[in-house]
Amino acid sequence: MQVVTERIRWAAPDDERSLLSWAADRASAVSRHLAPVVAVGRSTDGRLLVDVDRPSGTAVCAALDTLGTPTTGVAVTLTVPLLQLAVAERSGALQLGTAGLDDVLVDDAGAVLLCDRPPGAAAVQVDDLAGGCPADDPAAPTHVGLPAGAGSSQLDGAHVLLLAARVVWERTDGRDPVRPTVDAALAAALEGDVDAVRTALSVVSGAAAPRPVRWDPPPSDLLVGIPTARPVVDPARTGSAIVLDALRDLVERGVPLGAGRRVPLRRALVGAAVAIGTATSLVFALG
Repeated sequence: MQVVTERIRWAAPDDERSLLSWAADRASAVSRHLAPVVAVGRSTDGRLLVDVDRPSGTAVCAALDTLGTPTTGVAVTLTVPLLQLAVAERSGALQLGTAGLDDVLVDDAGAVLLCDRPPGAAAVQVDDLAGGCPADDPAAPTHVGLPAGAGSSQLDGAHVLLLAARVVWERTDGRDPVRPTVDAALAAALEGDVDAVRTALSVVSGAAAPRPVRWDPPPSDLLVGIPTARPVVDPARTGSAIVLDALRDLVERGVPLGAGRRVPLRRALVGAAVAIGTATSLVFALG
């Protein structure tokens, strides 16, 4: 099976300095959490072109719908990279363009990614230009342009990163004792300067130990090839190992509840204890 990564081609306006500066900065600031520049060139009419690979992933809001209620550790894993990028941008160490919440993705491995739009650039189709980047790969996908849903509600890149972090924490358990402190820090960062963002990063980093994001991404219509084969069960695995894996899944991801929803194990145990206590009281009351 092959996952097709979308290639976006950005064309500079008459004043190409903004796109050139963004491309140079992105090429020197390689990050696991940013869409990479894969080619820079000019069309035959002299326009500056920059090709960016938009990694496959799920928009953060849709990913959270699939995850259900993330644990505090999962929220730390998802939001610390976002806040680190926001600190770098606010401090001048990184140049970001504009983006929307749909441009903050969670990939199949559970890592967050920002696919920002270069300042002043326009996404174009290959056929719109009389040429292309000299580094074009003949084996690359022929679709070049903005994916559906991307590019809407364009905001400052750092602001979108902070909004995405707040969205993630809003999905956590509101009774968690760290929530008020984290919520206040993120609210201050949205309206504050780089020091406020650094404070938010410190608060979030100390909220809990990071935990891996274990999830089943929704099926992608960009998957081509042979359907996914059934998982092969290792006959050497013992029954106790299988039980331990199941228990670990319940602790880390929660109890399955309907299609694509999970309830944190702590909440499920509290609900079960309340239900058992209520039933016991009714039995004794009815005698």
